[in-house]
Amino acid sequence: MRLILPLLALAARWAAAQEPVPDIPMLVKTGSESYMRGDYEAARQSYAKAWDLAQQTPPGDPLRYDILKRLTSVRAAAGEFADADNYLQMAINWRETILGPNDPKVADDLLVSVGLCRGMKNYDRAHLILGRVMGIHRVAFGPDSTAVADDFSRTAQLFMEQKNVPSAIGSLNTALEIRTKSVGPLDPSLVPDLDRLAGAYITERAYDKAENTYRHALVIRETLLGKEDADLIATVDGLAYACFGQKKYEEADPIYQRLIALWIKSVGEDHPMIAMALDKVSVFYADQKKYDQAKEAEDRANAIRAHFLATGLSGAATEQIEEGNKEAALALYHRALTVMDPPNPMYDVLRSQIEEIVKNQEHPPKVTKKAAPPRKK
Repeated sequence: MRLILPLLALAARWAAAQEPVPDIPMLVKTGSESYMRGDYEAARQSYAKAWDLAQQTPPGDPLRYDILKRLTSVRAAAGEFADADNYLQMAINWRETILGPNDPKVADDLLVSVGLCRGMKNYDRAHLILGRVMGIHRVAFGPDSTAVADDFSRTAQLFMEQKNVPSAIGSLNTALEIRTKSVGPLDPSLVPDLDRLAGAYITERAYDKAENTYRHALVIRETLLGKEDADLIATVDGLAYACFGQKKYEEADPIYQRLIALWIKSVGEDHPMIAMALDKVSVFYADQKKYDQAKEAEDRANAIRAHFLATGLSGAATEQIEEGNKEAALALYHRALTVMDPPNPMYDVLRSQIEEIVKNQEHPPKVTKKAAPPRKK
């Protein structure tokens, strides 16, 4: 027995020695597979083991940075922004040591940190980091570079999230000034900032400035896309509202009609988005005390919604018929008929079709048996 126990211990050590020791590439691969499956905890564990091994490599080994960024991503995906930022700061320290503190690649990682701060609602720290990013970009690319304009756009986004609209407007105007110097006033790269600036002016009820900004964006979009593209809808909608806000009724009216025409071309005449546009038109006419036109737009919007809902109920009823649930189907058909009340030309055809189906389901036509042919004599 005394001989057997040492032999068993020796065998156990030998077996353990034969098991493959996980290396960094294997752990990274396993972590990536878990990450792609959405199993963030398993991914974190694999990456953490890889990081333990990576710390035994030389300080300048790029594997260190790679694993830290992977840990950042997986913790951010899990909503653990503070933990993600801890790993990210270690990655930034590595890059600063290898590349220097003012390398643009360091700024790239700092921008990731800004995003994590936004996730934590730590806007003061986000502004500080973004200020450092802007400083790096100014030195590396110049004060009138696209990179600096992008930084002002990001600053505006932070201000908007803080409900600090005036400061956001200032940052957006600076971003647009820089972009205009670089690419001119009609370049498509101006459009995102113009859209945000116009929206900010609407929030501040500076409708005249919003109108000018929307018109600027619309000229660029029309030049790029033509005058009937669906991507014009948001700008046309905003322009109509900006004119309405200034009581420029004569200017706003054709813009609202254009908005409806763009929606119809994009989604068809009976889509709920048309109803939403008509709601705006109804309010617009009511503000002018044009109550007949307001009611006409409102009735049309309601008819579109009724048609859309009745179509959905009819489809659900058809599925119930196919599954043999006659009573459930009839209940759905009757709901569809109730929705389409009062009658409207928009859904007359659908209403007639459903009425016919209900009639046949509730009172199936009698099948008359054919008389047997006379016997031959």
